[in-house]
Amino acid sequence: MKYIPTLALAACLTLGLAACGASPAGEGAVETDWTLQQMAAAVWEAGSQLGGTEILPGDELYENYLTAGYGLDAAGVADGAIWAAGDTSAQEVAVFQAAEGASSEEIAQTLQTYLEERTGAFTGYLPEEAALLEASQVVTRGDYVALLACSDPQAAREAFEACFSAPPPEPSEAAPTPSREPLETDVSETPSSAARETPEPSAALTPSPAATGTPRPSAAESASPASPTPAPTPVSTPEVRPAASPEPWSYQESRLLDAWDAGDWSALAAEDQAILEVCREVIETVVPADGSDYEKELAVHDWMLAHGSYDSNTLSQLPDFQENPNNDNPYGFLVDGKGICLGYTTTFQLLMDLLEIPCITVEGSAYHGTEEHAWNQVQLDGEWYCVDVTWDDPSTHGTVSERTAHRYFNVTSEFMQETDHQWDESLAPEAAGAAYAWQP
Repeated sequence: MKYIPTLALAACLTLGLAACGASPAGEGAVETDWTLQQMAAAVWEAGSQLGGTEILPGDELYENYLTAGYGLDAAGVADGAIWAAGDTSAQEVAVFQAAEGASSEEIAQTLQTYLEERTGAFTGYLPEEAALLEASQVVTRGDYVALLACSDPQAAREAFEACFSAPPPEPSEAAPTPSREPLETDVSETPSSAARETPEPSAALTPSPAATGTPRPSAAESASPASPTPAPTPVSTPEVRPAASPEPWSYQESRLLDAWDAGDWSALAAEDQAILEVCREVIETVVPADGSDYEKELAVHDWMLAHGSYDSNTLSQLPDFQENPNNDNPYGFLVDGKGICLGYTTTFQLLMDLLEIPCITVEGSAYHGTEEHAWNQVQLDGEWYCVDVTWDDPSTHGTVSERTAHRYFNVTSEFMQETDHQWDESLAPEAAGAAYAWQP
């Protein structure tokens, strides 16, 4: 997808990087006794309170960051050093020295573009990290360039500047310790979706290939404790036995719907059976049997927020954090509890179809058209409503309020446009319903 810079970035580049924290062009070479490794370690220690991974030239990961990540021309960089937190954290710092004949200003511009794109990748999913990236800086000093994406970019900048006026640390002085162990922002220490304040339930479809995963708790166990369990409606449970899968498994909703309607899952692959088993539990124990379509939709929405979470490993460039191979389909979300926007939307779509509530999936973009994104639309009493379950489930270090958890529940197309969603409007009906908008 073509990259479209925001007005802020365009203005920054137009006025020159001096306005974005870079040194004036033509400042010339400067001298320092610090190595790039020492500089990056000092900047990281000053600007971040997290543990991190040190990435140096000669490491395959360094080359990946330099070219595939930052988009820099390796021939234009004489030396460099990088520190990155990884996982759910967007924090990273990098210090580079331009090669002879190369432009430090061009390196700075490329890194500024990288920060803008990186901000888009976190927007809507990890809002605190997106805000951190928006406050990040790229600074230059002669032929040196520093990227400062950390909790205290001003302190990091001062540490970078000090490398040209103060002597480097003595060998005995401790520097940050490189680590590839799980970091402070690991998923295990990030509050789960189940900790949010979840209210009681009230009155263009192209799935991608996937593989296998591990069992999750039952629907009843993972439902929000604040939500009462409605009286279950008996649902016959077809005999479930593993089926041979001569071909690699991939998700196809129609196959599951046909088996559900027929009441026979025996010919399905084990992955399909696992998906339907969780769906059956949700319908039996979470969805109000005698509720309206709205009440059933709300129950599914709130259960999804309590059950799964965004697969933030997709945002890490470190090899320690591997994304779930099924995060773009219901198996990853329902069984493993991890999904990206397609995982959320295909799961919501499947549950709505099983409940016979009219629903479609809209595939579009977000963040000024730079990031692919998907959401749903449901039809209630003849009116269409938009539902973005993914953005209603942001990963955060605090508690998600009920209002935040329903900001994109049953909203209009106009609201979606105002909140940075873009799509081909000819491919989806206009959502203009208001009667079933969420009320606190």
